[in-house]
Amino acid sequence: MTAADPDIEQLCETAYESEVSRTKPRITAAALADRQFKAIGDDRYCLAIPGIGVALEIDRLRRDHNELFGELSVRCELPGARTIDGSLSIADFNLSSTRARMDRTKLLAARAGVREIDWGSLVEEFCQRVLQADRIGQPAVDLRELPRPDADTDMITVEGLALPKRHPSVLFGDGGACKSYLALYLAGRIAEKGLPVALFDWELAGDDHRDRLERLFSDGMPQVFYARCERPLVYEVDHLRRIMQDNAIEYAVFDSVAFACDGPPEAAETAGRYFRAVRQIGGGSLHVAHVSKGENSDRKPFGSAFWHNGARCTWFIELAEATADSDVLQIGLFNRKSNLGRLRPPMGFSVTFGEQITSFRRTDVGSTPDLADKLTVRQRMAYLLRGGSKTMKELAQEIDAKPDTIERTAYRNKELFIVLDGGRVGLLERKR
Repeated sequence: MTAADPDIEQLCETAYESEVSRTKPRITAAALADRQFKAIGDDRYCLAIPGIGVALEIDRLRRDHNELFGELSVRCELPGARTIDGSLSIADFNLSSTRARMDRTKLLAARAGVREIDWGSLVEEFCQRVLQADRIGQPAVDLRELPRPDADTDMITVEGLALPKRHPSVLFGDGGACKSYLALYLAGRIAEKGLPVALFDWELAGDDHRDRLERLFSDGMPQVFYARCERPLVYEVDHLRRIMQDNAIEYAVFDSVAFACDGPPEAAETAGRYFRAVRQIGGGSLHVAHVSKGENSDRKPFGSAFWHNGARCTWFIELAEATADSDVLQIGLFNRKSNLGRLRPPMGFSVTFGEQITSFRRTDVGSTPDLADKLTVRQRMAYLLRGGSKTMKELAQEIDAKPDTIERTAYRNKELFIVLDGGRVGLLERKR
């Protein structure tokens, strides 16, 4: 690749704004020879000829049956060219096909109406450069020369939840468990920390989320950018990437995975395409997903195991049973996976739905029987012992566990529990 002029990216990404002379220009050999090829991101390339205002750009590259396809856009500033908003042609293109190159050359020559430009040569050069660049890929780097991530800034801690700032997380649970409401609440809290946030929505509408945001933040709504999505995520990449870039957004909520898939969620290929699209969009992200109805449904999101494997962090959300006329719901959150740090302890929220306000208040999961069942014996013991020591028999009865399980847990976790005289167990005082 040749070094690119600083203006080439503007040439490739924005409409040409310079005023073109109405008289037919004299295209010189020097102007035609000044060609600048540039990679823009991981799957976007541009060949520009600034001297005559022509640029060939390909985006959304993908392989199909060992052939490379993409969306080819050709811009032209030359007077007399039959363009639409500066574009001669925008259409899908097979870079690996000789026949496709010949057909596109004829189309471009006919629409440009300029004999001095050898469109066949331009298309051929562009295809060869893109194919070569695609084979080479990103250059290798020496890991020793990369900066270490800062543990204090690489995670977003909001309302007790730890979420990777630069990688995808998944929040999964059954229908009606307040997943979307909680995701919007977390987005607002993240925005209050000064991080630009967006909500990409496949389920509701902007006015619905606006109403919820005002209910959640009645004292002043934080700025959350919103985009309604109608197509699967793989087809929304350009749209959402542009929103992220134009608004300097660093974190986004995707609601929800099932509606954003371009295939069955059970297929590994669907999950793979989804996470590749997320990577192209950039930034950190929280993805709302559902659970299966089978056994151990609280361990992983619904669908292929790659939904769990592809996320760097997953949280399961559980709704405690409530009466039909109750305005207060109890939800528990359980950290099922954390690649970039330790697993976080379970946490809960009491969600109150008022006439004008919806509030989330932190609670202890152990205080709600339906949610406490999701805790480990160690976690339930720690909660029960906050009020003082108890005998192993008492703990076994309250937790519905065997006495020897209580004894084994107490002795295996000496950093947390202390076994006292008379078979009583207490919490070990933590040093501050």
